Formats: sequence, C-alpha cells, structure tokens
Amino acid sequence: MIAMGAAVRLGSQFRSIMKRTVLASTLAATLLAGGAIAQIPPTDQRMPPPRSIQLSAQQGYVIKENVKDMHIEQVPRTNEIRIGDKVPSDTGLHDFPPLVVEKVPKVKTYKFFITENQIVVVSPQSEIADIIK
Repeated sequence: MIAMGAAVRLGSQFRSIMKRTVLASTLAATLLAGGAIAQIPPTDQRMPPPRSIQLSAQQGYVIKENVKDMHIEQVPRTNEIRIGDKVPSDTGLHDFPPLVVEKVPKVKTYKFFITENQIVVVSPQSEIADIIK
C-alpha cells in the first residue's frame, strides 16, 4: 500500500512539473514571437515631412473666411494631396488677398489653390505646405 501511495504522489508531482514546463514554454514562445513581430519594419517608409508653415486654428479660420468670398474655381483632384508633395506646374495658383496677408503675414510669399473644399497652401518652392480643411 505504501508503494502505491508513493507512486500516486510521484505521478501527481510529475503532472504538476509538466504543467509548469508546458506553461513556461508557451509563455517563452509567445514573448519571442511578439518580439519578432515588433521588429518587422512598416511597409510605408515615407514619413510625413514637417509643415513648412505653421498656421494656428485662428489663422486657418481667417484664411478660410476671406478666401471663400473670392469665388475661385476648384482644381479637380487627380491623386492624394499630401504635405511636402510638389504641386504640378499646370495647377493654377493664387496669391492670398491683401487682408489675409495683413492678418496672417507669414503667408505673404505663399500661394494657394482650392480642391474638394480644401485650401491648399503652397510654398515658394511649389510644395504643399499645409492643407486647411
């Protein structure tokens, strides 16, 4: 009887050790796989460039309110518009009205066009500097 009790105890201890081993192995595999996934580089390597002009919400509002009264024809959008992109040479650019330049002096050397009810601010280098929605 004593031998049978010892065998049952040994079997119970063995199962307990095996459970802990399987749990530790599963945990280690999960952590290693998570680390490998975290190291996969993103597919889109293009970081958005910084805006070449910093407009506050109030300055954007001033621009919107004054430009909307100009009744400028919207440019049809052919592809996605992103800050830092070059503006096609055939895009009609407009100077900001004097009142806007007076209230937001930093746009003096910038131009703009309108597409899909967005004012696209263009730098002197013909790059998209900001998009006012």
